[in-house]
Amino acid sequence: MSFNGAITNLASWAGNTMMPTMAGMFFAGAVYRYSKSSPFEHLLYGGFASLMCSGMLRALEGFVQHAGPTNADAFWMASMSLVNWTANVILPMFALTQLAAMALHMAGVVSEIYPGSIWIRKFVAAVAALMVSGMMRLAESLVTQAHGVGG
Repeated sequence: MSFNGAITNLASWAGNTMMPTMAGMFFAGAVYRYSKSSPFEHLLYGGFASLMCSGMLRALEGFVQHAGPTNADAFWMASMSLVNWTANVILPMFALTQLAAMALHMAGVVSEIYPGSIWIRKFVAAVAALMVSGMMRLAESLVTQAHGVGG
């Protein structure tokens, strides 16, 4: 194996395996700290930063595999994919959150329940813990399927 190949494999392992794993640990720590009314924002930001590192590595790998960043067609396809993903995934999810917030405001729920309530914090921590657990199980499943491990 060449030195360049070793560096490429190291970067791929760090970005595609270790960074998402670290993100899971950061998110789990943030949920725990939130449930104890401790500062959790730094752990949450660390988790998102870890995922961003992984995503940026994936984008760079895509550019390199398709003749590099000077290829106008590859850049155009990547830009189109970004716009498509933003318009078809992010914006509809944002719309759903806005509709849910509108319904809660119309029902008067927001005026009766405030985020500092202990039971709300416990409920959010429980839901967040289940979400992190589910995302990690999904990631494990995808990794084992990709590598053909576990049947």
